[in-house]
Amino acid sequence: MSVSNDSYDKILTLGQELYDVKIAFKNESKFMRLLSWFLFFNKEFMTRYITVIGKTVYFPSRDWLDRNRDSAARTLCHEMVHIGDEKMVGPAVFRLSYLFPQCMSIFALMGFFVGPIALIFLFFLLPLPAPFRAFWELRGYAMTDAVLFERYNQFADDEFLTKQFTTSKYYFMWPMKKSLWTEIEKNRERIKSGEIHKKIIHANRILSTISEKS
Repeated sequence: MSVSNDSYDKILTLGQELYDVKIAFKNESKFMRLLSWFLFFNKEFMTRYITVIGKTVYFPSRDWLDRNRDSAARTLCHEMVHIGDEKMVGPAVFRLSYLFPQCMSIFALMGFFVGPIALIFLFFLLPLPAPFRAFWELRGYAMTDAVLFERYNQFADDEFLTKQFTTSKYYFMWPMKKSLWTEIEKNRERIKSGEIHKKIIHANRILSTISEKS
């Protein structure tokens, strides 16, 4: 594989063109180390998960990227959907909706002013279903499925996908498997019929870029 012209380089170039994507590394970021403390429920956050904040995509480390360039390319396709969605609805709407309902727990701080009654907002720290987070991640994983179908004529492993939504990996964001798979199957039908671009902007450009031979 040509390091100067592999699928990762091509997708990163497209991401920089479309969204001014930037790359950073979790093991070099004090902010990511702090965030991992809050995300204690995801033990692999620093070592296996790729995270996007704004236009910056955080990979676990430079070494991880060197060893997983093809996987990194597919993940960039997923993260570009989130970056595009944030651009479409605005940073405030995207980030607050993604963190809802757990973000409501911040109102517990009103306890300093209104008394212990405000502590009721700590209820939102529980792993409650997060419909907006599930909505955004369904779009991201639709792109993941589309890339796998484009390159290998197959979709992501069903068990893998289910775990992303129903376990601590994303804080149990959508445990209702039946409705989850209804949406996943709809997206897969769009992919097979070549209509995923109607759901995700720039999908065709992403797919044509990652399908180019190095």
